Amino acid sequence: MDSTNTFKQHFIVGLFSLVLVFVMGNFMGTPWPAAFARTSFFLLFLTLFVGPFMRLRKPAQVASPLQIPSTWRGELGIWFTLTGLMHFVLLAVDRPITSFIEIGGGGYGLANLLGLVALLFALILAATSCSAAIKYLGVQSWKWIQSFSYVIFYLVVGHILYFQFFSTYENNEPDWFGYAMLILSLIIIFMQSAAFIATLMKKKKKA
Repeated sequence: MDSTNTFKQHFIVGLFSLVLVFVMGNFMGTPWPAAFARTSFFLLFLTLFVGPFMRLRKPAQVASPLQIPSTWRGELGIWFTLTGLMHFVLLAVDRPITSFIEIGGGGYGLANLLGLVALLFALILAATSCSAAIKYLGVQSWKWIQSFSYVIFYLVVGHILYFQFFSTYENNEPDWFGYAMLILSLIIIFMQSAAFIATLMKKKKKA
């Protein structure tokens, strides 16, 4: 996440998020809690794609925020958290909170627990995704907290992976989103690995 958030960019990302939820909920037959969850994952993908993309290909000149993807990470990350929180709230309305920390039930409880831990981390990152947080925490501490975005990513992937492919809760079977999640997750892992190798090669050339 970046530390600068603008109303205009929040409006664009928020509108995009709500349209995506609306499309999945009304035209794809996705239950509303799942529509928010799937939108949340797509936003997380975009948030984490930006970092390695910018390290692999930095534009020489930029004329607008649309040409600087890194400036959108704050808004994308915050809306990832908001849609993920909405997913949790819609589920929590019909069941006790304790059901989210139970282990058992054909893997359903474990999937929920992974998702709940990811949400708690996401709330912390969203709360510190501002310039005021940098001033209070210091740059190094702020960067350390924000580095947990990849911990969130793997928790979310585990949450979806377990529920889609391993949970036997109510004869659950994977759908298109489960396979899309796998493809997008592999893209993130590939981009992160490529960015790491590119950074390492640049350091060796300078040495």
